[in-house]
Amino acid sequence: MNNDELVRFNPILAKALAEAEEENADPHVPDEFLRELVAVSVKVGISPDKIYAMIKTGRILTNDNMKLLSKADIKEWQDCCREYDRLAGTKVRAAKRHRQSVF
Repeated sequence: MNNDELVRFNPILAKALAEAEEENADPHVPDEFLRELVAVSVKVGISPDKIYAMIKTGRILTNDNMKLLSKADIKEWQDCCREYDRLAGTKVRAAKRHRQSVF
C-alpha cells in the first residue's frame, strides 16, 4: 500500500488532511510533508485519533513538549481526539488516554 492509499484508507483522516492542505495551500510550499507525516504515523501504528489531532492542531505532542504548551493548547488537542472518536463512532475513551502524547 502506498502512502496515498494509507491516508485514504481512513476516510476521516483523508478528509481532515484534504481540508488542512486546502486551508494551508501555498503554491510555493509542497503539500507532501503533512501527507507523508500522516502516512508514516499510520504505518507505525499511531492511533487515528492522535493523527487526527496532529492534522487539526498542527502539533505533534510528545512527553517533552507537552510541558511547553498552554492548557488551552492541550485542551484543543484533547478535543480533537474526542472529535475523532465522535466522527468514527468509537466509544469515547478515558480522558487520561487523550492526555498521552503521540510520540
